[in-house]
Amino acid sequence: MSTPTPTRLTIVYRSTDAENGKPRPHFYGKDLALASILRAAEALPTEPRLVFLNDGVLPAERLALMRRHGHVRRIVGGSNRATFRTAVARQAALCTGDRELVWFAEDDYLYRPDALSSLMAAAAAFPEVDYFALYGSDALDTASPWHRPAVRAEPGAEGDPDARAAGSVQWFRAQSTTSTFGVRARALRADAALLRRMPFAGGAWDTATCLALQGYLPFPRPNLLPQSDGVTARTLIRAAVRIAADVGAAARLGGRRVLVGADPELVHHMEVHDDSTRTSPSAATLRTDWRRTAEETRAWAADRAFVIAG
Repeated sequence: MSTPTPTRLTIVYRSTDAENGKPRPHFYGKDLALASILRAAEALPTEPRLVFLNDGVLPAERLALMRRHGHVRRIVGGSNRATFRTAVARQAALCTGDRELVWFAEDDYLYRPDALSSLMAAAAAFPEVDYFALYGSDALDTASPWHRPAVRAEPGAEGDPDARAAGSVQWFRAQSTTSTFGVRARALRADAALLRRMPFAGGAWDTATCLALQGYLPFPRPNLLPQSDGVTARTLIRAAVRIAADVGAAARLGGRRVLVGADPELVHHMEVHDDSTRTSPSAATLRTDWRRTAEETRAWAADRAFVIAG
């Protein structure tokens, strides 16, 4: 069955006013993140549908901006896992056609203005692709066996003869991404149960989800039982989810999903990393001046009478 060219983009933006303890760049702010995705949406030839799922009470000005641009729904979550599961269930139920691309977004990302237009260009150019990532430079080694997934030595599109251009970037087979990603409506409906189950696996469940969707075992046998001081109901649930994920991944050998990533990255997860503990990004990924992107986004917002706090 051929994949229809997407004619509609739906953005499901999950937000909360709560903060965590992650180190952030000096320009970080949730107002900035919101303004940047609205800026990227403005660059699209067709206006996307924006749905804001808010966990808790947001500042009045930010909430008013959301209401001007889309539909606002208040949800009770309390955690990233809970709100993600709610977002997936809700959107999977609403996706009745096959010409829709859904972009699930978290509220701490900074978008380049060409991010969403390049996403839609890739969705049109690559009908065989089910999932799209705008963040992350770990490239999947497609020659690795299904039971032992591996990351290519060269990150991003670097050294990849199969990388292809669409929009303003190169696209490569990605190993994983975060809970901010794009998915075709048909794949979302089919994969909703797995997407909602995987957060209970614990650990880096977003990476595990991407591997399972692509037909690779997300949990090598020593990692089936999460590290714990004892056997508890939580560890047993996690072990059961991990076993089910491995079984499900094995069953996907004839129908693996395809995930592609953008090089350079088109969104910035506004966190400060210790470069000694992370995979080095490709040279192309470093091309974006995110500080300048933040400044330009602030100017864009000011022109529209939206003052970014901070």
